[in-house]
Amino acid sequence: MSAAADFLRAGDPVLVFTEGARDEEGNPIVPAQWQADVLVSTARRELILVNRQGGKSTVVGAKCAHGLIYEPGLYLIIAPTLRQSKLLFRKARAILKRLRGAPRIVKDNDTELELENGAQLVALPGDSDANIRGYSAPRAVYIDEAARVSDAVYAALRPMLAASRSGQMIALTTPYGRRGWFFEAWEYGGGAWTRTTITAKDCPHITAEFLKEEQEGMSDWQFRSEYLCEFTDTDEAFFSSELIEGMVDASLEPW
Repeated sequence: MSAAADFLRAGDPVLVFTEGARDEEGNPIVPAQWQADVLVSTARRELILVNRQGGKSTVVGAKCAHGLIYEPGLYLIIAPTLRQSKLLFRKARAILKRLRGAPRIVKDNDTELELENGAQLVALPGDSDANIRGYSAPRAVYIDEAARVSDAVYAALRPMLAASRSGQMIALTTPYGRRGWFFEAWEYGGGAWTRTTITAKDCPHITAEFLKEEQEGMSDWQFRSEYLCEFTDTDEAFFSSELIEGMVDASLEPW
């Protein structure tokens, strides 16, 4: 590609999405406005709460591919299991490989990708904090299915960014109950996090007929969580969060 075209793409990550992202039939995708906003965001801490099949993996894959080319460094993908981490890894790798003039790939396997410019992409399992220690100063940490990643793993990830002034932590997920670090960050994290939320009703490719079928075939909490992005109590909860909150008297001082 020409130097001018490469310069434009360097300054506009949306061009990476339009050039490299594809739907299930292999057709180019036009990014939704929220996806464009995520692509250009420079927020250091970002929470992305989007319904199933809403396009969150595609946009983060494109954002990662842009970073690998134009801000080389270490990029980490974490998910509850290695299988899930590899799904987002493959998404980013596929987008990267479609881009004209991208740096040559010098290492490529199921969990690691390295470019000739020194950029590295690594997929890791988030089933134990022991599996992710040892990495430092990443350009970005992407936490997929973040609501299901344990508090211990999240706590082990945060110090990685201590030596990275511009390093980003981006957590993408659908809700999974009213507990865990993601819920706490979403509800009580204040200005420390930039938040994006999209529900199935915001996605033109998800029809009302499909949603009706899903609502009839799932439990209420599952439907509200998976498609409406509501933090609801799961069937695992013995007492509802509303009942527990109603038993707490905030006026009492601890002793």
